[in-house]
Amino acid sequence: MRILIVGGGPAGLTLAACLLRHGIEPVVVEKAAHGRTGGYSIGLHINGWQVAERLGLVEAFRAKAMPLGPAHHLDRRGRKLFSYDYRTLAKAAEGRLLAIMRSDFHEILTKAVVGRCPIRYETTVTALEDDGSGVDAIFSDGSRERFDLVVGADGYRSTVRALAFGPHEDFLRPLGYRASAWRVPLEEPLGASFVGMIDVDHQGGLYAAGDGTAATLFCWRDERTDRLDPEARRTVLQKAFGHWPEPVASALRSAIDWDQAFFDTVAQIEMPTWSKGRIVLLGDAAWCLTFLAGQGTSTAMAGAYILAAELARKTHTEALESYEARMRPLVTRMQSVSRKIGGHYIPQSTLGMRLQSWILPIMLSRPFIRFTSSRLAAPPLALD
Repeated sequence: MRILIVGGGPAGLTLAACLLRHGIEPVVVEKAAHGRTGGYSIGLHINGWQVAERLGLVEAFRAKAMPLGPAHHLDRRGRKLFSYDYRTLAKAAEGRLLAIMRSDFHEILTKAVVGRCPIRYETTVTALEDDGSGVDAIFSDGSRERFDLVVGADGYRSTVRALAFGPHEDFLRPLGYRASAWRVPLEEPLGASFVGMIDVDHQGGLYAAGDGTAATLFCWRDERTDRLDPEARRTVLQKAFGHWPEPVASALRSAIDWDQAFFDTVAQIEMPTWSKGRIVLLGDAAWCLTFLAGQGTSTAMAGAYILAAELARKTHTEALESYEARMRPLVTRMQSVSRKIGGHYIPQSTLGMRLQSWILPIMLSRPFIRFTSSRLAAPPLALD
């Protein structure tokens, strides 16, 4: 079986590694020059951790993990609202939790598959022709190849989804926010794992990467879904956060490489089915939990592992049906969690912000953390 994976991010590279374990030949194409490493951090949670264990990558991820420590939340004038400690969260997860920069995560996954399968950068698909016995893929360089299956792992603005299932807007569920993230050098140490600021309809902050840089994450209430050019993005960020003090002020002054940075609508993807014939979607292309759930990468990794395992032992039709049946309940649950979190993550009023400042430290404290995790974290999947 020869499988085309469109998208060389966490979902696509994990799938490639899992397929190789079963002796299945993957070909990966990625439209970016060297993969989209991004400027933000990602979390490895229980389901991603289980996949990393089976791929023998846990120690590599641990070696590149960001430091876990206190998180401080301030108001927009720099006054402390509340704090909690990521180490408490890690303890509740029995140590199977870490944060890692997306660039490091991408490098580790790439090393796991490079030399074992083709990875074609600056390449994507422009057309897909499924005749029932295989799929002819036409690439951006004009070449044409035939595959037994095509997997769209190319993000929530998926080209594969648009080609095979219909317009992007048909499946987009905006949550009413926009977000942006990029990497910045630190002018001064943060003194914590995270320092963020909260205001009505806004939240922004920096995560210490442990190497003298930080990953930013800004989110604000915005109903628009149109794409913005880099100059307009900077203008929007300055209007929303430009009056905030350090460390936000220095982050906004920094140069932003928009080829690696993120700026987009916060939206989920909702589809009645993730496959059509010999074309199937994975990760954000299929469901997009959004960063609000904090489980997107781990859920995509679990989906990749399950999809590869099903393809190794069933016909493609049976495999795709089983893959969706096993993943759909978790995705539905975590999409619901993401929508609920959004209303707390971005307070809609001063009262809401004050309630959040009072409730969150309690819910994330040692006496309550296991209860909170059971309500918000993804349950472990039976992968095998």
